[in-house]
Amino acid sequence: MRNKLYTILFLGLIFLASCDKTDEYYIYNDMVSQYELLKEIVMVNTTNAATGLETVFTETITDSADQAELTQAFINPIRYLQDESGYFFVESYNAWMVAHAVKPELIGTYRYDVKDENDKYYVRDMVSTIKYIGYGFVEYYFENPDNGLVERKLAFVKAIPAAEFFIGSGFYGDQPDYYYERDDANAVIVVEATRSFADGIGGVFENYYSDSLERVQFCRELIDHVRFFDNQSGYFFMYDFDCVNVAHGTQKDLQGQNLYDYQDSKGNYVIRELVDIAKNEGYGYYEYWWNNPVTGQEEPKMAWITKVPGIDYLIGSGIYLTENN
Repeated sequence: MRNKLYTILFLGLIFLASCDKTDEYYIYNDMVSQYELLKEIVMVNTTNAATGLETVFTETITDSADQAELTQAFINPIRYLQDESGYFFVESYNAWMVAHAVKPELIGTYRYDVKDENDKYYVRDMVSTIKYIGYGFVEYYFENPDNGLVERKLAFVKAIPAAEFFIGSGFYGDQPDYYYERDDANAVIVVEATRSFADGIGGVFENYYSDSLERVQFCRELIDHVRFFDNQSGYFFMYDFDCVNVAHGTQKDLQGQNLYDYQDSKGNYVIRELVDIAKNEGYGYYEYWWNNPVTGQEEPKMAWITKVPGIDYLIGSGIYLTENN
């Protein structure tokens, strides 16, 4: 499923390889390189997770042991990027490992004095970044779960102040010379961000919350303050398979409403179509018209939605097509 999606995205970039070098300026100007796109994906995913967990920890989960347990449940199933080498780790401000998606044996260990193969105290760099800035990139060498090799990694870390944790994620190695139009890059970001939250929510439902009302409250808190893209037009929405809105990042008045009969200004039965995609395909794109929270106007939107594992919920996000995001 993931490889099919990436194949479609990358086929649109093949023409770049055949272009004459004299056209290079015109091709690459205002485009996004694969390296910069990966940085954006990692930063958006990490910031979204930090923002969501901060809200949950502020509103509901205040005990530190419970915070650690929920964090582990959330990050455990999340894998992203084409080779699934994207994952999360969470450490305390004092450099104790709280949760790790691929190396659970590190949980509970003290990390401040850990060095990579080049004798770099990279955890100290992370702690310093969190202490003095609150977020940022740190480069170091670490084992790539895709191939088992120790490779250069660029990670983004972000504070979760309510728990005195920080969460991090990153990507490995050198990147090919792929370039994306801005809207195409944003579409990839939407896919990775939505898939990550879907998997994380599924993990929490399986291993932490079983009560339906607690699950709904968790979803609403988790996505409540999440915003991404430069103009903050990126947000999440969730529906059950009966077309009832479970949670909405920008329109709280929709929560709990059945929108089976809702039509946009072009006559599209938007929520029915989104649910049909989740039921029949499991994931996919859908274009419709929706209110842009930045402009306050109904605008064309391309959304990507996916089923939340283990429950008849869908989660989605998207890009508005009338301006750069």
